[in-house]
This record gives sequence, C-alpha cells and structure tokens, in this order.
Amino acid sequence: MEKRELTKDEILGLIAEFKSEINKNQAKIDFFNEKIDELTRLLSENKTTPRKPYPLSQWDTIVLDVIKENGKPTTSNEIYTKAMAKAKSLNINIDEAKMKAKINQVLVKLSSRRSDLKKVKFQGRGYAYTLR
Repeated sequence: MEKRELTKDEILGLIAEFKSEINKNQAKIDFFNEKIDELTRLLSENKTTPRKPYPLSQWDTIVLDVIKENGKPTTSNEIYTKAMAKAKSLNINIDEAKMKAKINQVLVKLSSRRSDLKKVKFQGRGYAYTLR
C-alpha cells in the first residue's frame, strides 16, 4: 500500500467529521450527567427521615442519674444496685426480678436505640456503661 498525501478538502472533511463525533459524544455525556443528577435527587428524596427520639421514661432517668452520679464507667451490677435503691426511695415497688429485667431493657434502649449511653470494655468484668 502506497502512502499518499491528503488533499486540503479531505483534511477539512476529516476535521469536520471528528468535530461532529465530539459534539455527539458531548451531547451523550450531558444527557447522562442530567440523568445521574436526577437519580441522585430521587435517592436523596426517598431517604426516610429519622424518627424523633421518644421522651425518657422514669426508669431511663433513674439509670442516667445513677451513671451521672457515679462519674465514671459503671458496670451493670453497680447500676442494678444503685437504681434499685433509687427506685425504692421513689416508692416504686416491683419485685427484684422484674426490676432487673426493666433496668436491662433500659440499658439496651439507651445504649443501642437512643445512643445516650456507650458500652465500653471494663477491666476483667466485661462491659460498663458511660454517657456519650
């Protein structure tokens, strides 16, 4: 195959063809960018709004007060004994098993669902609870 030189008209034709392809591809890029923006907006609109935190119960405040008064990470055993004493002083009369179950529910709620408490490793005793 022989090499031949392009004429001026052929060169101008190729330039026009390349520019046309660039314009077509730019139109595709603009179209896809618009679609991406539209889908991103839809995604952000469809996100569920977080629920408002529900008010603290009497037991919640008792457990939080115990941890605040202690001033350091508090084990669940310490929380049980101090919260039971506080509940008795507030004339809350429940048997000990139900009271322990209630305090355990409060600890789970405050540390996982509401994130008011943080569960931390505690020296040889498992875990302790502290305020966030």
